[in-house]
Amino acid sequence: MKQSTIIVYITLAVLIAAAFLTGGRALVAEGLIISANTAYKSAVMLIASFIITGQLNVLLTMDVLERWLEKFSGLKAVLVSSLAGGLFPGGPYIYYPFVFGFKDKNLPLYILISFLFGKQVYDFARLPMEITLVGWDLTLIRYLITLPIPILAGLWTKRFFGSKDTFNHMTKAGGKDDSNNNHS
Repeated sequence: MKQSTIIVYITLAVLIAAAFLTGGRALVAEGLIISANTAYKSAVMLIASFIITGQLNVLLTMDVLERWLEKFSGLKAVLVSSLAGGLFPGGPYIYYPFVFGFKDKNLPLYILISFLFGKQVYDFARLPMEITLVGWDLTLIRYLITLPIPILAGLWTKRFFGSKDTFNHMTKAGGKDDSNNNHS
């Protein structure tokens, strides 16, 4: 069993024990009824979120995203890269290998940063679940507040590192390459 699953079940046991010691079986039963109602209300949106994630996996292949990212530069590249990051399905085990593929493409570092920030901040696949759990109003407020973060991160990276620094160049930092580097 995974460590996170064990922690969840330990927390569950502690909370049920606390409810039992506080109010007996009636309080435990009341908590379970509330849990069942919440699960029922969330089930429809959770199913929708799984379907959305599946469709994103089918529609947004790595080839499609690579074509988008290679097509644009400057502010357009930052916007498209941030949006592509938000639309990219899956967890870190899926998008980090994709991002490592940027190394072979010699894409600018600011595109990498925009993509990673877009994935972490936007992640549209979790939108249905977020709406289910916290509601439309809080979800909208969170998206509006965080909207500029991937864009600003990409633009700042472009400003401070320029367009010539690439992910490939940055992975060589501190290592030996073909240049005459007295510090290596």
